[in-house]
Amino acid sequence: MFRARLLPALLGAAIVLTVLTVLVAAAGKPVGKSFLIILQGAIGYPRTEAFSPADAWDAVLHDMTLLVLTGLSVAIALQAGLFNIGAAGQLLAGALAAAWVGTLQGVPMHSLVALLGGMAAGALWALVPVWLKVRRGAHEVISTIMFNYIALYLTHWLVTERLKDPASDAPQTVAIAEAARLPLLRDDLLQASWGLGIAVLVALALWLVLYRTVWGYEVRATGANRDAADAAGVPTARRMVEAMLLSGALAGLAGAVEVCGTQYRFFEGFPSEYGFDGIAVALLAGNHPALTLVSGWLMSALRSGTYHLHAETGAPKEIATVLQAVLILYVAAVYLRRRRIET
Repeated sequence: MFRARLLPALLGAAIVLTVLTVLVAAAGKPVGKSFLIILQGAIGYPRTEAFSPADAWDAVLHDMTLLVLTGLSVAIALQAGLFNIGAAGQLLAGALAAAWVGTLQGVPMHSLVALLGGMAAGALWALVPVWLKVRRGAHEVISTIMFNYIALYLTHWLVTERLKDPASDAPQTVAIAEAARLPLLRDDLLQASWGLGIAVLVALALWLVLYRTVWGYEVRATGANRDAADAAGVPTARRMVEAMLLSGALAGLAGAVEVCGTQYRFFEGFPSEYGFDGIAVALLAGNHPALTLVSGWLMSALRSGTYHLHAETGAPKEIATVLQAVLILYVAAVYLRRRRIET
């Protein structure tokens, strides 16, 4: 069993390294030096005076936090047989809600309430698509994509017309209160917030819930074969709604964590691309919550390394996107081959 999983992993790593080599060479950059620069951006070594390990880990852990949460969002929906393409819009809804709650006065446990507000907004943004799916048979891919655009333009209108900071010319909200901000893990070493700890705890909790509870079994049964689950007495429609609402809440939590832990406000152009990148994280992890931690770190390290290569040498930063696509295609090919062998 271990060998059956190890060989595809080694082959996938070899393919990624080969494609990376070709891309770097095609960009006209020295391959050996470029690999060292990518490694430096991913883990901080080899260390230099201008770039320390803390610089690398700050970027990697920040991206990992958001990628794990959005990856979990996509994964829990896929476990129930739903393809949630709307994590980007749900992230925006959660971020704006957290930014608004964070500016309120006299709120007890302010950071917790702000995070819960973001989760509620993300879940609300997923409610209509899943209702349309369950009640009217509308495909969730289409409806969630449409809701991404609604979230994009609605938040744009709100942050420029209704919630704009009157003391600033930029389209952004007022900074959230100090009590609503997440503390740093180690302010003397790393600038990553406790949002990372939240992401890890959520991943482990989902792992237990999905694979150690009746609810988790019914969600997975619904996703594996809805007709068979219906015949066995599983309330599949209810489980799909619950899984989709949880999916939206996790994406909203990602946006809230970014506001409360890093940005401290919502602004025009808020980084919603993590919602789409979460799809790659979930697929690479095989929709397994615990493995999402690994795939989230891998994707964030890959992004940080290739962006560092772009900053140092001018190589295209899109190399990260190409490698991400190669990984997804390879994982999909391995999955289809395994399914063909099993059947």
